[in-house]
Amino acid sequence: MFQSVSNGVKVAPQAFTEKMEAHKESVMKYIRIIWLGLVIGLVGLLYIKPTLAQSGGGETSRLFLPLISRMSEPVWLGPESADVVSIAYDRRVEDRVYLGTWGAGVFVSEDGGIRWKRQSSGLDNLYIQRLAVDPLQAGVVYAGTYGSGIYKTNDGGWNWYPVNQGVMNGAIVYGLTVDPQQPQRVYASARVANRNEEPWGGVVYRSLDGGLTWQAVLQNIGGSNVQDWVYSLAVDPQNPQRVLAASHEHGIYRSQDYGTTWQAANSGISDLSGRAVVFDPRGRIAYLGVWHRTGEFKTLNGGDGWILQSNGLTGSKIYDLVVNPHNPEQLLAATFMMNFSDTERGVARSDNGGELWVKSGLQPYFIYTVAVNPFNGNEMLAGTVDYGVFRSTDGGKNWIARNEGLINATVTHLTFDPNLPQVWYAAVQGRGVWRSPDGGNHWQPFGEGLETTSVYSLAWEGQDSRRILALTPAGWMAADSDGEGTWEAVEPTQIAVDEMTYRSFTDWQEYQPPKPGFEFEVHPSRSVQPVLNGMSLPGNGVMSDALPVDVRIYTLLQAPLEGWLAGTSDGIYQRESGAAWQPVGLQGQTVVGLAIDPLRRDWIVAVTPSQIWLSRDAGRTWQMQDAGMPLDGIQGVWFNPQGRLLVSLVHRGLLCLDRPW
Repeated sequence: MFQSVSNGVKVAPQAFTEKMEAHKESVMKYIRIIWLGLVIGLVGLLYIKPTLAQSGGGETSRLFLPLISRMSEPVWLGPESADVVSIAYDRRVEDRVYLGTWGAGVFVSEDGGIRWKRQSSGLDNLYIQRLAVDPLQAGVVYAGTYGSGIYKTNDGGWNWYPVNQGVMNGAIVYGLTVDPQQPQRVYASARVANRNEEPWGGVVYRSLDGGLTWQAVLQNIGGSNVQDWVYSLAVDPQNPQRVLAASHEHGIYRSQDYGTTWQAANSGISDLSGRAVVFDPRGRIAYLGVWHRTGEFKTLNGGDGWILQSNGLTGSKIYDLVVNPHNPEQLLAATFMMNFSDTERGVARSDNGGELWVKSGLQPYFIYTVAVNPFNGNEMLAGTVDYGVFRSTDGGKNWIARNEGLINATVTHLTFDPNLPQVWYAAVQGRGVWRSPDGGNHWQPFGEGLETTSVYSLAWEGQDSRRILALTPAGWMAADSDGEGTWEAVEPTQIAVDEMTYRSFTDWQEYQPPKPGFEFEVHPSRSVQPVLNGMSLPGNGVMSDALPVDVRIYTLLQAPLEGWLAGTSDGIYQRESGAAWQPVGLQGQTVVGLAIDPLRRDWIVAVTPSQIWLSRDAGRTWQMQDAGMPLDGIQGVWFNPQGRLLVSLVHRGLLCLDRPW
């Protein structure tokens, strides 16, 4: 619930002493005096001529009242899933696991990966490429980001701080590893951000003081006109002066002197597209996974020579490799492709040092990483693209999703079943449509046959309330909500779309870097809905008509009384029947979402990318609301049928708040 910020007087508990009870009436007297003063002050505010608080010039100005209300404790809803790029077990605290996500920062589990909690305080960049733990000190972890270099925590993820002295500005960090015998010695590999051609600007760094300072130790791989980068780094656990670096297109580089000097070490390697390199815990033996579908290479002598091992692994794109520390003959590979097939991928496993590989589950999924519990070699975690983390307790033979608390989804549109209001449907960016049968507590992907994972808007068939519609880049798709949810393409002439379909249609999307593994296949965009400003309003023409040329519409809904409200790049505009658009509030703000309270139709909520605003008088005045926490990256806003406010945040799912009171 909302409550006045002045409602902070603490009522004495019943257990107070008799003396305090005797003074109760006196205390209540003072409380009444204080409240009376607050009421008089508020009334006085309403008679003060608004000057700096006005939203714009002329007759359309609206008063922004000061912040006088605060929301109740927020509740995070799903969908629970994530792009899990990196996983690292704490070597000193049993069952503590760190998980790096693409866009939601770092999560920590204290029960071996069953439940997760976001611990990203201090992380200014939430796009995590790599995690590395200190093998000798509990709670010390390094995080490599996309574009902001390296961060470190000394308290198990509760607080992070940047450690980039000596590292290039805007570094994309791919590799991180800590010397297992001298953890003050740390290695990192990076390249220049926002560069899509040679020279790549790749550099390997070394720190001798736990990340406080860094020195470049390997540059110009492939020559100064190429400057290739390194994806993965590994230190020999028995001989830490030996360090291996797997480069993007130039194979293995090796140092024999703690990273001071480097030489190519590619004897026997026929595929130089290195992605993952890892040492056997016994030392000298190492494995290299490659991207160009050749397989895995093995060295028995620290990199002097390599042999190809591809039996069962031919045609695989390997993103990561891990050796089981309790059973060094067991290897697991995280793949993006197997058998040259676009539909086969998942985890591959070898139980004999890479001589023979077999499929080991999760074949429908792109796998970023696999990690083995250092305290129990049968427990493993696999991080996926889009679908979170899976856990195995039998050595990688069987897997079960473990995403409780792991929220890394961006909800772009939300709708509620008109026949079963506890059933929700969400369009999730890059993941299609998801369904919750219980008011957002649990979610599952909905339906098959959706040809794209990009869904702009959801609606209900006007003549059949059991049919849900999804607007995609290819047009409208339809599915029966009470069936198995098989999507079929439909022509606009075949369906009756309620004109209210577009009431919360949003065209807002913040910049997002391309996902790891897809850097050169997809390109980020600020907008995924180019049709919005050319959409027609029933009986009112094109909705961008008569707007200033530099004003862009991001969201639209029908006004409580008549006409339409539009959230724009310059506040809120209203258009009544037959009239032109007029500014009505929040001018100068970027309004990305609008919603009307279903229980009080004159209450409207507007959201900017970082704030929530409330109007209790159909849009004439607005008050900023305090959610009690930062809300950067707001994507949209809705009311559920019970009147609770739902806010979508980029990569953070849905935030549920009680409605204003």
